[in-house]
Amino acid sequence: MKHLVVAGSILLAAAPGEAVPTMADVPALAKTAVARRIDVPASAIHILNAKPSERMPGFVVCGRVDTASGTGDSERFFVIIPGDFAILDRDGRSLVDTYWSANHCE
Repeated sequence: MKHLVVAGSILLAAAPGEAVPTMADVPALAKTAVARRIDVPASAIHILNAKPSERMPGFVVCGRVDTASGTGDSERFFVIIPGDFAILDRDGRSLVDTYWSANHCE
């Protein structure tokens, strides 16, 4: 029971007063979180996997963002919803590797 209270507190702390996001909301929220970190159009952000988290309340999203037009360069990202926490390869490839592996993104 204690774990449920803590998990609920985390969920409420992440988005006080806002509706709890649904799976239908997740792609748009993830794209917004990534676009907030780097200046790219939404069309450059590609969701590869979005699913309910196995470890915490909410959702996890894995994807790639095109970083340079026409060159084929891309960068991986990982987003936690709610909370819009986004990490990118530029934050540390090993960090993204850890999140991708732990959440079965590959």
